[in-house]
Amino acid sequence: MQSGAQYRLVMRRGPQPNQQFELTRDKITIGRDVTNDIIISDPEISRHHARLIRTGNGYAIEDLRSTNGTFVNRQRISAPQQLYDGDLVGLGETVTLTYEAVGAPMGVTMPGRREQPPYREPAGPPPYVPPRPGPAGPPPPPPQYRDYPYDYDYEEEEEEPDRNRLLVISCAALTLFFCCVLVAGAIYIDSANLYCDVPVIRSMDFFCLPTPIPLP
Repeated sequence: MQSGAQYRLVMRRGPQPNQQFELTRDKITIGRDVTNDIIISDPEISRHHARLIRTGNGYAIEDLRSTNGTFVNRQRISAPQQLYDGDLVGLGETVTLTYEAVGAPMGVTMPGRREQPPYREPAGPPPYVPPRPGPAGPPPPPPQYRDYPYDYDYEEEEEEPDRNRLLVISCAALTLFFCCVLVAGAIYIDSANLYCDVPVIRSMDFFCLPTPIPLP
């Protein structure tokens, strides 16, 4: 183990960016369950997702059969893998942590392995730069049009209202209105017993005969 070195994980992407987790134990579990040493509340994280094991060169990480996998420098691991300063540890697809060795001697890395550059957020697409206009050439010739005879068959004609239909509808409405008036009048005369007050019915003697006076 490197003398005087301290190790930690720094969350770069996840529910709490820039949160630091100091690594001090020989075995450290990571997961969503509250029984873990490092608790990360994210739906991509399994209850017991991964485990850190102290080694002579710092810590190694081991996947605990998680659902969404554990990644080191964007490569999914299937066996314990040694971590080095600057490694990116991915838990699922939404959580990324940086493994840092604080106080380690400069230039101490795995033999034949280049030092990892500091973590940077992926850059977006370059800004759009419109192309420069080329030299102005001669203007294009105006389009040539041929004179075609006007086709009146395709001209839209305004539809005239159907007067006969409107007249029929108006007559039907008036007829219905008078029928309703007559029916309402007949009902009123019948309920008030006013047959003899109607001039037409009054002329019919058999409808309006005088009431006989009872004899004593």
